[in-house]
Amino acid sequence: MKKNLMLIVLAFVQLCAFSQQLRNKYGDIYYDANLYGNNYNSIEGSPYLDSEFKPAKINEISETKFVRFNAFEGKIEVKEKSGVIVLSDSDSYVITLQDGSNKIYETRNYEDEFGNSQVSFFELLKDHKNYRLYLKQDITLTKAVKAEGYAKAEPAKFKGPLDTFYVLDFIGNSQKLLPIPYRMKSFLTIFPQKHKALKSFIKEHKLKTRNAEDLIKIFDYYFSDQ
Repeated sequence: MKKNLMLIVLAFVQLCAFSQQLRNKYGDIYYDANLYGNNYNSIEGSPYLDSEFKPAKINEISETKFVRFNAFEGKIEVKEKSGVIVLSDSDSYVITLQDGSNKIYETRNYEDEFGNSQVSFFELLKDHKNYRLYLKQDITLTKAVKAEGYAKAEPAKFKGPLDTFYVLDFIGNSQKLLPIPYRMKSFLTIFPQKHKALKSFIKEHKLKTRNAEDLIKIFDYYFSDQ
């Protein structure tokens, strides 16, 4: 009995030490031994942009870590030997993938469609001296539907990702991310000047506000004389 109690205490101490080690590396994180593996196994699709963990550099930590992005919850998961940790919303992270893509992700504050302040990860598409362009990819969950009459039952499903582009507020020079509207009339309102020239440039080159490369061309053109 005493031996079993000692083993339990020792295991608890080791877990606490492991959690503290992770806190020292990443800041205010939490640890869940059962998080490794998909929490949504009973549902079709995946909450992840890619279910595979990718090698990455996190902030200034020299050691390569393996991460994956939960686009349903807006969380970043880091794989460790003893399980998976989820990076906390209370700290800022810059994550550079080392899988050959060199994609850069940042955790940032933003306002959702209801005006509520949220934290999630964004892919940095362009870091220009006058603007920073971001991509947010969301995955949604549709509820399961019960069979009724001739209609078949439908399982719950993850759908997406849905792309939304953001730009760092270059007008007020704040740290606020502004969602980029898709409709041209609304899109032009985020620029304080050159509306006519900008509209002509977009029309001439057949550029789309839903395309990352086209958006970069538009912003580069807008700031070309600055």
